[in-house]
Amino acid sequence: MRESPDGRLVAPERWMKTQEEMRAEIIGKAAEDEEFRAQLIGDPKSTIEKALGITIPDSVSVKVHEESGTEAHLVLPPSSRLSDSDMRAVSAGLFFY
Repeated sequence: MRESPDGRLVAPERWMKTQEEMRAEIIGKAAEDEEFRAQLIGDPKSTIEKALGITIPDSVSVKVHEESGTEAHLVLPPSSRLSDSDMRAVSAGLFFY
């Protein structure tokens, strides 16, 4: 067990944020903080690592796309043809879509 910031005990399976929680945190911060947004666009990998206190493996690249009023982005899930190591990374929530 580990103590949460509010003093509650948290089971090990709840220590890590989900991929959705991490994505929401990054997007929310970028919406509120223009300097963070610029850093995220310029160097997404290190910006995310610093913001979330995580390390993204060297084998993983991170790309940020800004939508506009005339352009939208569709992100597809990983192909089922991933290697075993890539599948482990995906299941650990290390890929950001």
